[in-house]
Amino acid sequence: MILPTDYQRNGAGNLVDYIRRDREQDAGKTVDLRNPAGRELSDPEVNRFVDKSQEFGFQRHLIVSPDPTGQYSPQEVQTNTRELMNREFAQQPTTDYVYGVHQNTEFPHAHVAATGEPAELELDREDIQQLREQAATVFEEPTRTRDPAATARDAPENPGRVVDQEAREQFHEAELSLNPDAEKALKRASEKSQQKEVGQPTAEKERAESKPEPLSEGAAERPEEQAATERELESEPEPEAERERGWWQ
Repeated sequence: MILPTDYQRNGAGNLVDYIRRDREQDAGKTVDLRNPAGRELSDPEVNRFVDKSQEFGFQRHLIVSPDPTGQYSPQEVQTNTRELMNREFAQQPTTDYVYGVHQNTEFPHAHVAATGEPAELELDREDIQQLREQAATVFEEPTRTRDPAATARDAPENPGRVVDQEAREQFHEAELSLNPDAEKALKRASEKSQQKEVGQPTAEKERAESKPEPLSEGAAERPEEQAATERELESEPEPEAERERGWWQ
């Protein structure tokens, strides 16, 4: 489970626009934005949420990205994200949130925009870790991601190549900053990962070829002579300046 988050002391207008943009269509199309009850919001309702965030002057952005090996459907990501956020914010009287699921990658993931009193939305490192663990529980990780029989029940017909975690992390970091070209970061990270996987056998081969050959009997005696010479050199006093530089290094 990857669950990056940040907060800004301003309204959520830009964040909401980022979440709603449909990057597959990108021609006036939008991603469905939903409320804590799971109901799709109308444009006036979205505007009211943005107005509320401007009144609080505070918004938090969370990205819920489950392990792709679980082959979660967009509907599952939507349902589980709502359950997770309702658990997290249920006892916070001023907090409100909206969320949407992005399907423009091989791994569906959800974006959440939350607003409310700053004291309710401030999270420290321990809070974020607990939220990540709770998310793994809601999404049935790691059981589902390790059990092939479990992942098959709702698996898409063409799940595509599973992107490694490092590439996903770089992608979501770009998304967290609302970078409209986040997909480019994902593509670069994925290509780098593939090159690393392809190049690994070659690197191992080079290391194997670089191993020194066994020494002959005559050569085996030379290291002892060299060591004796080095000991003699070490016994010679070095200049004062050299000793001082060596100490600081």
